[in-house]
Amino acid sequence: VGEISDGWEGGPGPNIVLGGPEPFAHPELPAIVAACKEAGVARIAVETDAAALSLSGNAEGALSSGVRHLLVRVLSGQDEVADRLSGRVGVASAARVGVASYLGGAERLGLTVAVTAVVPVCAHNLDMLPATVADLAARGFHAVRLITGGPLPSAASGIVAAACDTGMVNHLWVCTDGQLPLPPSHRLHGQADGAADD
Repeated sequence: VGEISDGWEGGPGPNIVLGGPEPFAHPELPAIVAACKEAGVARIAVETDAAALSLSGNAEGALSSGVRHLLVRVLSGQDEVADRLSGRVGVASAARVGVASYLGGAERLGLTVAVTAVVPVCAHNLDMLPATVADLAARGFHAVRLITGGPLPSAASGIVAAACDTGMVNHLWVCTDGQLPLPPSHRLHGQADGAADD
């Protein structure tokens, strides 16, 4: 991290995303975040299921340590479906509380943060994708990134496009990993930054 930070030359940053099976389960996460700040990292993100943020003090601790961006793994906007797909009962409702705690804490502290949902799209959650995006908008997420999570039926293009449209009408940017099928009318959603291909 120090080498990257010292050699950073262009654009905003340096920025870092801490990921893994579940970073909040790592006992050294606070020390790792502190080391990132000490090395001069401008923006620290954590990829998480957000369930740990529902525990007392965790959201505030993440904010006070310098975590300003969450990448939250979401399987469905319906808690029962998300629990079934993850095989972990209660994780979806805990994630709801965790994200709300993080956003609420940021507001109380006057901090600018971003919360991005990362949704792996597969045949098991494709049909509910527009409803999932609507739920994420209602919960205060700032963006959604749809990624390929498995084989998809031929009708997937229209449903992914509908999810993008749902985001737009709810003031929530939706992008894809570029691998999900999209009609030509929605090609900007296939670029993470919304930039057109040349």
